[in-house]
Amino acid sequence: MFNRMFTKRVRQWACILSISLLGTWITTIVAQETKGGATPQAVFDAAQTAGANKDFNTLTKLVAPSEQAMLSFGTDMAVGMFLEFYEGEQVAELKKKYQEIQKKFNVNTEDEDDSEKLHVTQDTPQEVIDEHMRKRAQKLYGHVDAAKYVPELMGIVINMPEMAEQSFFPREELGDLLIDGDKAAGKAGDKKVTFLREDGRWFLTADVMN
Repeated sequence: MFNRMFTKRVRQWACILSISLLGTWITTIVAQETKGGATPQAVFDAAQTAGANKDFNTLTKLVAPSEQAMLSFGTDMAVGMFLEFYEGEQVAELKKKYQEIQKKFNVNTEDEDDSEKLHVTQDTPQEVIDEHMRKRAQKLYGHVDAAKYVPELMGIVINMPEMAEQSFFPREELGDLLIDGDKAAGKAGDKKVTFLREDGRWFLTADVMN
């Protein structure tokens, strides 16, 4: 379905759960408790602590309300891809658990007709691909409480031996922070960290985990 879109963007989410390339992980969700912070630095510090503790409930609440559907989308894709290629003895059990969680939250990732599909070519602008993904995420996950969905999905794999030494947020200090209106960006090691200000609070964007 994704073609170039899949290889260029969704792969970023799959890297969260990759053993060698642990990488990254959107319409406000009603009744979702938002947390955020008073400054980008405060959000970053809270996310570092949550990442070190593998506290995905807190990490999710540090992501901007407008990014919640995309966070659910990315996490779902990452876990799904990880399980697709996982060869451990428990793979059947883990896949069953994954499907049960999707059903519990009424997520149907195959809910797309031909008129909604993006036909990608080498000339398709990345901005068009990104916008398509956001619309797709909103349709599939706009109703989902990410603060519950993301931790349950990650719970499938987080205690696996292969994940024991993985970090889910940069451990380096935040530097080169630039604030431009309601957006901000900085670097932690070689990872770019971006922030949004919504309703007076600062949050991370959906590519929260590294």
